[in-house]
This record gives sequence, structure tokens and C-alpha cells, in this order.
Amino acid sequence: MRKNPKFILRRALLTLAGACALLGAGAASAGVTLEQLREQGFIRVGFANEAPFAYATSSGQLTGESPEVFRHIMNKLGVKSVDGVLTEWGALIPGLRAGRFDAIVASMYITPARCKRVIFADPTYGVGTAMVVKKGNPEGINTYEDAIGNDAKIAFVAGVAEVEQARMAGMKRGQQVLVPDFAAAVANVKSGRAAAAAFTSLTAQDLANKDEELERAQPFDFEHDGKTYRGEGAFAFRPEDTGLRDAVNAELKKFIGTPEHLAMVKEFGFDSSNLPERTAEQHCAGE
Repeated sequence: MRKNPKFILRRALLTLAGACALLGAGAASAGVTLEQLREQGFIRVGFANEAPFAYATSSGQLTGESPEVFRHIMNKLGVKSVDGVLTEWGALIPGLRAGRFDAIVASMYITPARCKRVIFADPTYGVGTAMVVKKGNPEGINTYEDAIGNDAKIAFVAGVAEVEQARMAGMKRGQQVLVPDFAAAVANVKSGRAAAAAFTSLTAQDLANKDEELERAQPFDFEHDGKTYRGEGAFAFRPEDTGLRDAVNAELKKFIGTPEHLAMVKEFGFDSSNLPERTAEQHCAGE
């Protein structure tokens, strides 16, 4: 019998070097079925401690927009417990493929590059981008273009979609300060090693609210070649776990956008303006 009927929060910080080994091991990782999950009574999920999307509270409880929606969906599917495995952002996909957990529940943006390595359920939200800067935004950094024009350095968490957005905008590699987690990105801004740090607009607001030395710059939707890149996040699964993904999608279709769903995510700063506009298939196709 499991000691904790809700979930066991395990700290599993993976190094980037180890991630390469995990990726190799992923090919041998067996899939999981909904029937297996129902029988064992729980599912392990990877997350990266990014409020308000997915994070651990001071008491060790996994919460946030993504875990709460995922927990609701799992309950509907007959899986009563969700166990969180804390993982560095850049190691989430390798960790999933290696079998360390059976889903990524971190509000991960769906991108064509990621779709080559995992399969996504349909998105649960959509959101723009924003910078975290020092109070008063002394260098006037609101967008990637501002940073490029000022030759300013911007901090990014390794593996996030904002890194690719900045590259598409024309930012030089030397301007990008890659760090392992969100706390390190903020620390780079406070120390002056970076003029700003790029996040989703909701993450940026949450981080700025926690530190009186910082503020969130003006949010923006990144545009490139006439296309708007509004991030839409979703649960991710191993490529072989299509049955599980399809079952999750069926429940999401009935839940996302309902009054119950909007009431659930309101405490994390989400509202009807954050409802997704595209499917996972559309995102994977680059539409």
C-alpha cells in the first residue's frame, strides 16, 4: 500500500550531461497504458517548479494550472493520484523518454521541434511573453528587439521556447545567458549580468511580485514573418503512449473553457483570455 495516497514529491534535479544519457535510455523505455495506471492507482509526472504553471508549495504539494487540470482529468479517467518529480526544465523531455515519469505536466509550449520527440495533448491555455527587469526598467527592455538594439544580455532558462523566439528575432548567441532554472534567471538580472530575463507573461508577473527590486516589463506577443507566436501549453507523453494521450484529449475537450475549468485556474491568474486557440496538431504542423 502506498504511504501517501495523494502523491510523493521527489526531487530529481538532472544535469545536462546526464540528460544525454537519459535520452539514449529513452529508446528502451516501455510505454504505459491507462489500464496500468488505473491498476497501480497513480501516475508520475515531471514538472520544473515554475509558478503559476506547475510548482511545489512550501508544504510540498504539487499545484499550479497544469497539475490541477491534469489531476481533474486523471480523476475522470480513474487514476486517483498524481506524483510529482521535480526536474530541471531542459531535462523534462529526456526524463520522460527515459521512463522517469509518464507525463510532463509543466504547461510546456507545443512546438514543431518538441513534437518530434514527444506527443502532446491539446493545449490547456495560451499566453504571451514578458521580460523581468529591475525596478523602473532602466535599460528600457520590453521586447527582444529592444535587447538586440541595445546589445543587452537577456537571461533564459535552458530549453524554453523563448530561446528560439529570441534567435528568430535575430538575437546573437552571445547576448543569451542560458541558466538551469527560473531562480538563476532572476539572479542574473538582479546582479546586472543580464538586463532582463524572458518568461511567459504570467511567470514574469509572479516572479516580479515576489521581489521589490524587480518588475514585469510590458507583455508582448512575439511576431515573426507575419506570424504571431502566442505560446500554448499542454501535457506531453512518450510517442508510444497514444492511447493515454487520446483519452486525456477526450476529457480535455469536455472540460477546457467550462465554468468549472475557469474557476479552477482563476487563482493562478488565468481567465477566458487565456483559453487556447489551436490544437496540438496545428502547433506541431507549425500553423
